[in-house]
Amino acid sequence: MPQQIIPILDLASAGLVQDTASVSLPPNVLSDVNNVRFKGGSIKRFPSNVDKKTGLSNVVYVAYWPSTLGDRYVVITDNGTNTVFTVYDSSYAVLSNQGGTNTGVTGGDWQHTLFNGGFHIIFNNGNSTPVFLVDNNAGVIPLPGWHSYNVDEEMTSFEHDGSAGAIEVKNSVFSQPASGNTKSIKITSIPRNSGSPIHTETVTINSGGTISPDGTLANIGTISNVDFANNKFDFTPDTDSGGNTYKVYLTTTPITVVTAGVVRSYGNLLVAGNLKEVGGRTLTGTIRTSDVAGPGAMPENWNPFKRGANTADEFMLASTGTIQDMAELQGVLYVYTDSSIHSVQQTNSPAVPFQIAPVTNNYGVNNTDGVVEVDGKHIVYGSNDCYIFSGNPGNISSIADGRVRDFFRNGTTIKTVRFNKYDELWFWSSSVVYVWNYRNNVWTKRDLPAGSNSANSIRNDILFSAPTKIVGVDGSSFLEGSYIERKRLAITPEFTTENISGMVLLFDGPSKANITYDSTDKVGEVADFTSKPTIPFDTTLEYKADVRINGRFLNYRIANQTGELTLDWSLTGYQIEVSKGGQR
Repeated sequence: MPQQIIPILDLASAGLVQDTASVSLPPNVLSDVNNVRFKGGSIKRFPSNVDKKTGLSNVVYVAYWPSTLGDRYVVITDNGTNTVFTVYDSSYAVLSNQGGTNTGVTGGDWQHTLFNGGFHIIFNNGNSTPVFLVDNNAGVIPLPGWHSYNVDEEMTSFEHDGSAGAIEVKNSVFSQPASGNTKSIKITSIPRNSGSPIHTETVTINSGGTISPDGTLANIGTISNVDFANNKFDFTPDTDSGGNTYKVYLTTTPITVVTAGVVRSYGNLLVAGNLKEVGGRTLTGTIRTSDVAGPGAMPENWNPFKRGANTADEFMLASTGTIQDMAELQGVLYVYTDSSIHSVQQTNSPAVPFQIAPVTNNYGVNNTDGVVEVDGKHIVYGSNDCYIFSGNPGNISSIADGRVRDFFRNGTTIKTVRFNKYDELWFWSSSVVYVWNYRNNVWTKRDLPAGSNSANSIRNDILFSAPTKIVGVDGSSFLEGSYIERKRLAITPEFTTENISGMVLLFDGPSKANITYDSTDKVGEVADFTSKPTIPFDTTLEYKADVRINGRFLNYRIANQTGELTLDWSLTGYQIEVSKGGQR
């Protein structure tokens, strides 16, 4: 019978396509792969994992910190009682003058953001006060002014007529927003003549009727005859300040535990979203902005009612979704809920410092760390898809549809990290990594380092943390479990049964592989590689693999040889030798 050679080339141009039926795929498209990447026009094996730091315990997170003093790695450990922040230098030696313990904090899902060009790094776990490290100081420092701000509710105001010793307020009744054994009263004296200073004093009235520190308010007046139960007291203005206007406020006690689902830097301020006050409000669709920080400093105020506040404020989005993440793009901060996108932009106006607008209510992000910027666009995992967002909802497009979108349809937590060295985004879940090359627009798949619970991009590598170690992914050897697979490849358009007698693998350079074949005839017949013999192939010994199968469809798997960790692949295609089998 005459022989026919069928070349199947350009394997690296299409990558992995799992969601489309194999029988309808072009010959050079692969229906399954693992631990291989498509690079330089060929198929390569993924490099091995490398232990960077071992002998650790209770590791829950690792962060890359490009501080002003050099590259740092912050490892967070959680023993169920406290969290410890240990800072390592670029050689993974401990820096004893940095880091520290966050006492009484445990659990949560850690994230981080850089501030002031890396002079500060901010950490948040969603269930305790966010903290930060400074690159030249030891200690774990809570964000200043973070807890829910005091709200001063004006209860009354009056003008003193100047009569000596007159009791201007007698038995005034004040409401109390929150129950407790103390009430804070603030009284402000405002002069008619702007040449005199404004005086403000705050005192705490206790349930026993005592006043702390005392009832005398300098340059304002005196509080006396406290009736705590009925919210009453007497006030006598200072006789030397006749003609002043007095404003009396009840000051609420601040909530002492406030959490945020996500905290991100935005220029020289911070933005927090998905707020919860223990014993207070739950504001899943609210963002809180800090004041602008000075150079090299952290924001000191989150209270929009504080005198001198500039950008500190609290906004509720138009959407009712839960804020999952925030990311800046071309000077605009985009706030992603689980079902919408909003834009936040600074206006440089002291009266209205931010402009907030809904962008779309049809797309969102599934979880924190599901958004990453690439080439002036956001790549987002959400809305049962993985899509590109460039600021205009009309240009949203999927990068996974028809190829690997089923991986993103289940709503599980999938986080993304950028690997600049290879132009890749790694989307990792609890068991596997799907990798998208954003230059070549191809997908592949890789094993997740065992026990991984966080990942962070560093210079020329990605760090994964596991409970006992820190692992890099760009080693000098190669991963086991590397394979490519194609099922239900029709040999000829005539759809007749063919005899396949050989296959030449087009490797560039020394390589080894195991080849497994199976042929199928019927539409519903399933390929079974486990029952077929494995043919070893070595480019230094053979030029082709001898195959003896007959069928309408070719199913094959090319895998690394077990234990072979030193030889990479550079597979560009293959050629199949076929002859007519005669059966129709």
